[in-house]
Formats: sequence, structure tokens, C-alpha cells
Amino acid sequence: MRTYSSPTQISIPVNLSLTQLLYTTTTPPLPPSHLTHSDSLTHRSLTLHELRTNAGRIANGLSKTFDPRDQSRWAIILPNSCDYVEIVHSILWVGGVVCPINHAIVASEIAHGFTVTRPEYIVAYGPVVPKIEEAVQIAEKQMTEQNISWRAPTIITIVERAQARGYKHVPDDFVLSKEILSVPQYEDTTQRLATINLSSGTTGKPKGVELTHYNYVSNVKQLEAHDAKQFHRGSRIVAFTPFAHIGNTTFPLFFGPYMGILHHAMPQFSLETFAHLVDSLKPTIFQGAPSVVLAFANTDITHRYDFSHAEKIDCGGPPFKKDMYDRLMSKAPWRINQVYGMTEAAGYVAYQHSADVQPDNVVGRLLPNLEVALRVDGGKADAPVGGPGEMWIRGPNITRGYAFNPEANASAFPAEGWYNTGDVCTISPKGIVAVVGRTKELIKYKGFQVSPAELETYLNSHPDVVEGGVGAVFDESQLTELPTGYVVLKEGVGGEKERVEALRRIQGDVDGKVSGYKKLRGGVWEVERVPRNATGKVVRAELKGERTGLSSLERRDRRAKL
Repeated sequence: MRTYSSPTQISIPVNLSLTQLLYTTTTPPLPPSHLTHSDSLTHRSLTLHELRTNAGRIANGLSKTFDPRDQSRWAIILPNSCDYVEIVHSILWVGGVVCPINHAIVASEIAHGFTVTRPEYIVAYGPVVPKIEEAVQIAEKQMTEQNISWRAPTIITIVERAQARGYKHVPDDFVLSKEILSVPQYEDTTQRLATINLSSGTTGKPKGVELTHYNYVSNVKQLEAHDAKQFHRGSRIVAFTPFAHIGNTTFPLFFGPYMGILHHAMPQFSLETFAHLVDSLKPTIFQGAPSVVLAFANTDITHRYDFSHAEKIDCGGPPFKKDMYDRLMSKAPWRINQVYGMTEAAGYVAYQHSADVQPDNVVGRLLPNLEVALRVDGGKADAPVGGPGEMWIRGPNITRGYAFNPEANASAFPAEGWYNTGDVCTISPKGIVAVVGRTKELIKYKGFQVSPAELETYLNSHPDVVEGGVGAVFDESQLTELPTGYVVLKEGVGGEKERVEALRRIQGDVDGKVSGYKKLRGGVWEVERVPRNATGKVVRAELKGERTGLSSLERRDRRAKL
């Protein structure tokens, strides 16, 4: 099997736990008074000393109250906040496994998270406790039907108490003294679980990705060695992506305290609120969720508020077309920083160097110690030198597997130690990765494969479009999938006739920029929103449903099919 390796190799300790990492920093060492976190939920802030002290005291209280078994599983369900950071470190400190679940999802989805992670304890934001209780009942029923033994977990509240429920509360019922639990020591952290994060992998419902202390420590050390100067101790981030998702796990919880990056936690995103925080906190790093980047480029938000301290926007998607890129770059003194990662990699796989002049269609350099293979024919053969091919990857930050799911493990790990990402990539001799598409999302038009991500770059660069997505519609008459566009039109576009004409223009413009088999033969439809998951990825399976509220006549009129 032909493999490609990162040109940089580093030494990563196997006996360094995440609790021990919390007591170490990059060099020169950070002072204990260094501010690491603040939030908009409780209006608290944390220095390194306060984070270490508070987490150690809560861990001591958890240990004395519950005497939990080693590697017990703890579901964490609360908004981004200082409390979130503290409780995660407390659970790791006491030897537990953190199972993050988004507090904003519905009860049935939380229940699925429980069936995947099977927690023994739940730490929940008080206002969502009724939903948690409902989810526990659903999960109990589902697991009973599957003959899975699971005892209803102990519920603990945090930030706010649940009315008339009587549950113990963090920190009030656990910090009863100034005593800090002793820092645990482990000889080998390569198999010691730190978290079980929910991820769909390459397909299907969310599965539980098992990530070890070693996986996270590795990703922290990889990022530091890769390009430490772009993560300086004056870096600041307004963090709105949920901490429950890997796109905002490694940075605020582990890498930030280690490097000295300040994270201000937003419990939920609002563009105006975000802009107010930018004006006040002067962040240097911006999270490049597609909808947010589009708002930066297509609105006057950066002119109404002070974005002058911006240094970069970390983006994990396809490259921008020139007109949109130019608009975005005119808004603030930032640069676009392309990154690539996944839950199964404890965060990050490839990251652009701050000094790179990035070619088109490139996401960045492989992090140290990573090895890649590009495969074709269902993984049976090597791709041509450099690709494109489906990317398999192995390295110290790659998951050991999916929890309680041997079938998923057999599918995701086609060879010992190799994880199949499901992404179609190329790679240069210097280890620079470009993502061409995704095998599970590619649209098949009469035998040709079409990348929806590529078409979305054209949709989103159109002057009439706020944001857009591309999915597949099956055409029975041709027995093939048709690439189909879905767009949110700008408010300035006029009445019904003008909006239909705008849809026609958009389709014509996109079709004029691509090969024949890539054309939007399913048309372009107006929708009120483009559905995305918490990390900003378009949920393509839901795109078509966004137009079901229109009558058949309205659908026919609003589809611009040339």
C-alpha cells in the first residue's frame, strides 16, 4: 500500500494525561493568572489557576460523593460556558469518560446519544432536565428492546438547578472544602478513554467515537509543533460552535489552556450578539462556519462593529471563488486559514501554515506523525500517485474505534490501524492535502460523480445568494440523480417574478462555470434556510424537505429549470 507521511515527526509522551496536561503549558510557561475562559451564559471568567483549582475541588467532591468506578461514563449536556470547561476537567480528573451531547437537540436525539454512550451519570443544564428525563425513558425502552442492560443514570444539575427535582448541583453540593483531588498518574494513556463523542462517521446515525487521553494530547502537541506562532498567548476567540462537537472541543478544552488562547463561550449564536462581543473582546481568531463567513462577506456587520484585531478565519470547507473571497477580505484584516479534521481524529488532521500562500482547492499540511493512504476501487487498490483517492489515515490522534459497535468498526477500519475517512483527497509530496469530495455525499449523474461541495462554492459566491446548498434529486424518467441547488435569496431581490428570474440567473451562472455532467439539472429552488448540523456542514438529506411547504404550483414557479 502506497503511503504518504507528514515530513514533521515529533515525540509524544504516552504517560501524560489530560489532567497533567492542564498543569503544563507551552514555552515560555504561562503564569497561573493567565485568563483562559469567559462566557456569556454566567458572565464568569477563569484563569489557569482558577480552572485547575475549581476542577480539582469539584473532582474531589464527585469522588467523595459517588466513589465512581474508574472509566465511568458521564454525559455532559449544557451550553458553552466556563462551567462546561470545569466539569469536563473534573470528570477526567476523577478517572471518568466524558460523553458530550448537544443540549439543544430534541429528546429522541438525546436518547440516541444515551443508547450510543450508555452513561452512568448525567450532568445537565437545569432548564433542559425535563427533556433529559424524557430522553432517559426513551433510551431505557430502546435498550430494553435491544436486550442491553442499562440502569437509569444519576442526574446532576449545573449552572441552574431543575425546579422541584431535588438533584445534586454542581458546584454547590460538591465543593465543600478547599481540598483538591490528587492528580492521577497513568503509565499508558494510549487506551485510556477521555471522551465518547457523537459522530456519524461517513454515514448513518451518530456513533460513539472513543477518544483517548493520548489522542487529545497528541493533537495538542501536533498543533503546537505544526505552527505555534499562529496560536500565540494573545489569541482570542469568541466560541459559538457547541463544545459538544469536536470542532470546538480540542481548542477550548485542551489546546487553549495549554497555549494561552482565551475562549469566550457563546451559549448560542446570534450574529448581532456575536458582533457586540467582537466589538468588546477584540478576537483575533474567527471560527469559519459557512453561514457565519457568508454573513461576514454579504452583510455590513464588519463595518458596524470593530473587527480590526482579526488575524485569521479558520475554515474547514471548500475554497472561495474570487468574487466572494475579495468581498470577505475587504471586510477585516484577516486571512483565510484552511483546516481539515474530524471527530475520529480528536479534532485536526491538516492545518494551513500561517505563512502559506494557499493554492486553490487545498486545505493544509498534514499534522506531524500522520500517515495517509489514498485508495480506489472500494479500497482494493492505490490511487494514482498523489490521488485522487479515498483517504485512509493513521496516527497518534486517530480514534481506537466506535463504542459498543463492532459493525461500524469493521466498516470504518478496513486495515489494522487505518481509519477510512470517506473523503476523496489528493496529497502533494510535501504532505499538503486537498479534499475533492466525499464518497458518501457524491452525486451520481449517469455514471459521473459530482461533488456538491464544489457546486456550493459557485452558489455561495453569487451576488443574489445569502447561502446555498446542493443535493441530489432522483429522476425516475432518467434513472439517475440530478444535482439540485437550494438557495436563500437576499432581501433586496424583489417580488415573485423577480425572484424566479434570480433563480434562473443563478442556475445559468453556475451551469456556465462547470462541465456538462455537473450542471444543476434538478434546478435551483428558493428555501428559507439551508439546514446545517452544529459544525456547519450542510445536511444534504434535509435540503429537499425545506421546500415541501410550498404548493405544487408554487414549487413549479419557484424552480428555475432551464
